This record gives sequence, structure tokens and C-alpha cells, in this order.
Amino acid sequence: MAGEGDYTRLDLDAIKSMGTGLGNIKKAFDDIGKLDKYSDDFGHAGLADKFGDFADNWEISREKLTKEVDALAQIAKAAGEAYEEIDHQLAEAIRSAQDPKKREK
Repeated sequence: MAGEGDYTRLDLDAIKSMGTGLGNIKKAFDDIGKLDKYSDDFGHAGLADKFGDFADNWEISREKLTKEVDALAQIAKAAGEAYEEIDHQLAEAIRSAQDPKKREK
């Protein structure tokens, strides 16, 4: 990043939190019931038909969105874990380089 030296700074907590949050959104979409159960409540056949069309479109869109949100959640979780592992490995390499006993091995 410009002005910050030759390194990249990542907020691992934010990345992990994003994965958790997206997982929660996916779960909320999964828990939404089908909207067509409300068709009888409209009292007018034309309005009920229009709502039925909306409900069908919503179901298709919700399924697509749920899959995409789930994929993003998995990516964010995996990225957080991978960056954390890299951070631990780099820290260990620095500690080893600074410890004369380990350098002799």
C-alpha cells in the first residue's frame, strides 16, 4: 500500500468476522419460508397472481443469492485462516532468525 512501506497490512479479525457475518446472512436466507403461503391473504385473484409471480422470482433469486453468499463466506473464512497461518509462520521464522541457537542447527 502506498505510503506504508513495502508490506501489506490485513485485518484478520475483520476478514474472519466477514466470513461469520456472511454465514449468518446465508442462514437467515435459508430460514425464510416460501412466500406463496400468503397468496390467499390478498383477497383479490389478480393481486394474488402478481404476488405469486413475485414469490416465484424471489425464490429463484434467493436461492442464487444464498449460494453466492455462502461461497463468499467460505472464501472469507479460508482467507482469514490462511493469512493467520502465514502470519504465524512468518513470526516463527523471525523468532528463529533472531535466536542464535536455532540458527546454528
